[in-house]
Amino acid sequence: MNRLLYQLYTGDYDTTLERDKRQRELDRKIYDEWEKVQKMFGDSFTDRLFELEGEREELREFLYFRKGFSLGIQLMLEALTSATG
Repeated sequence: MNRLLYQLYTGDYDTTLERDKRQRELDRKIYDEWEKVQKMFGDSFTDRLFELEGEREELREFLYFRKGFSLGIQLMLEALTSATG
């Protein structure tokens, strides 16, 4: 338990999910489509889209983290109150 707590404290807790075969296939298909978009609209257009997508994904990840953290706290509170009551 202390190891996990320390990893959270230091920012070393890794939440990276491994991609399964289906995800890798989808990534490949998306990459192929993006190459078509890049050829059609140019590098600056696709670079800007990637930047915006990165910002959106960063926000989405934080919101999922916050929701998960809140769920964890609610579960702990429920477990503590049902154990004492």
